[in-house]
Amino acid sequence: MALVDNTTYTGKDLDGFYSVALLTGETKKLIRLVPNVKSKVKLGSLNLGDILQADSCDVAESGTYTLAQKTLEVCDFAVNIPLCAKDYETNYLSETLRPGSNVEANFPDGFMGYLMKLVAEKISEQNEALLWSGDTAASPPDLCDGFIKKFLADSDVLDCSSPQTLSASNIVTELQKVYNKIPNTLDMSKVVCFISPSAAKFYKQALVAAHPALIAYNGAVNSSMFIDMKLVVSNGMPASTMVAVDPNNLWYGTDLMNDENELQFIDDKKITGQKTARILTSFKFGVQYGNGVEVVLYGIGS
Repeated sequence: MALVDNTTYTGKDLDGFYSVALLTGETKKLIRLVPNVKSKVKLGSLNLGDILQADSCDVAESGTYTLAQKTLEVCDFAVNIPLCAKDYETNYLSETLRPGSNVEANFPDGFMGYLMKLVAEKISEQNEALLWSGDTAASPPDLCDGFIKKFLADSDVLDCSSPQTLSASNIVTELQKVYNKIPNTLDMSKVVCFISPSAAKFYKQALVAAHPALIAYNGAVNSSMFIDMKLVVSNGMPASTMVAVDPNNLWYGTDLMNDENELQFIDDKKITGQKTARILTSFKFGVQYGNGVEVVLYGIGS
């Protein structure tokens, strides 16, 4: 990875930097965290069948309980971004470099802090997309499989019929399909429907179109609920896909919880004498879920 310099140095520039806005990975904060996973772990489940029967003087044994398990496997990720101090001597950032050609870690003042923050945000964005849409069989292959691929392979998952490309004109009808599929056994106070940012915008537009006078009076749009189902915007969710589930039924596996946020800056000058440095990190992450019969999928392939 090399620096692509699109600047032109003709004099003193203003301090600071700007970047393309990155999506944040908020989904993993809502689902069940499974830490300390080096490769894979087994999570057990216990289900009980019907146990009631008529009373008598000689009550027979009745009922069965089923013990099962599911595997949560994590994928290995790494970041290794090389930096060369010489790259900044010929552009406008040279004014922030310290004097001397043998200074250790002589990178532009303020630049490294901004870059480290940007790297962390980029990791979060890519993880958020992989969490839902990762597919190791894609071309090119993703680094890990996400929830949607796993849902599509499970016949127990509750698929909504005839999914459409979502729009402001159909979002309410399509949300109704999701709502109707939710099993009666689930506590609706715990169920959330993960939707994409574009779907959230469509829902707001539909509310305004249906109740313009009410919106004008209140001065805001409450788009966080559909009937009694909470809507959660998930930045990595594909535009026309929705998932309704108790978040505790979704699992996010990792090794150490803050590994992906721990970035290392290694100055090669101290080690090899080269005027280079690296931003490094490595971490693990993978997803799995418990009961497919308690997951409602709307969208791709359903």
